[in-house]
Amino acid sequence: MIDKTGTLRRLYSLLIVTEQEAYETENHLHNRERWFGKLGAQTATDWGEEASLAPYRAISGAGIFGADANDEALVLGTDDTPAMAGMTRFDPHRLEVTAASNATDWVLRLIYGSGTMAEAEGDGQYSDVMVQEARKGSPIDLMVPRCPTGECQIWVRAKNATNNAWIDFFMGIHEYVR
Repeated sequence: MIDKTGTLRRLYSLLIVTEQEAYETENHLHNRERWFGKLGAQTATDWGEEASLAPYRAISGAGIFGADANDEALVLGTDDTPAMAGMTRFDPHRLEVTAASNATDWVLRLIYGSGTMAEAEGDGQYSDVMVQEARKGSPIDLMVPRCPTGECQIWVRAKNATNNAWIDFFMGIHEYVR
């Protein structure tokens, strides 16, 4: 005998999951993108400015991520999202390199979280992206989980073979209702 109730429940669960994935894909691909640059006078919670012409800057150590005070770029603070009223989540979507002190390979670490940068990085809340020859003018796609607006902060650390090498960039985000 076939358990119709159990089968129907599993089908309904699959339908719900499929609807959610279709909704997320549709809203990610057909969404508005907001680009941010460095706010002129950053505060404890306000780091980025929408449509800014001032890039962020991250500074490298010698073959390690920059570890000196202020080597990391403060990208988005808790006051920077939502950029669009009513949005409850966001994800960093793209990064655009505008200049670098040298045209060698870089690793940029995008760290996200609601505590400190050290806590978030220690908890594995980051994604790394390779920037080959500090390419300029080609947006780099980012893979980062959605973060709650008004709670999540974004930092970027840089790694290059040269100590105190710097890289400038802008960041684009998508925002979502759910």
